[in-house]
Amino acid sequence: MVKRRKEEEIAGVLEFEGRTSEDPEFLEWVAGHKATNGGKIRVSQGGRGVRVMFAKEADMVLWQARSDQAAKRKKSATS
Repeated sequence: MVKRRKEEEIAGVLEFEGRTSEDPEFLEWVAGHKATNGGKIRVSQGGRGVRVMFAKEADMVLWQARSDQAAKRKKSATS
């Protein structure tokens, strides 16, 4: 018997420091992603926060932009 290993294309990985997979804003991002995109993502807990693996580079860029905007909002709210 021959075992076959499924290999997936991975465009990249982002780790969102200080967030968990139960974070309300993160769950909103996942719900929005599922509603608008067919791109696959995988979510796991990383060393410093939630880690997301992307099948499409465009999805990764979008998530990075969301994360940057959220960080700016949080920073300006504390200032």
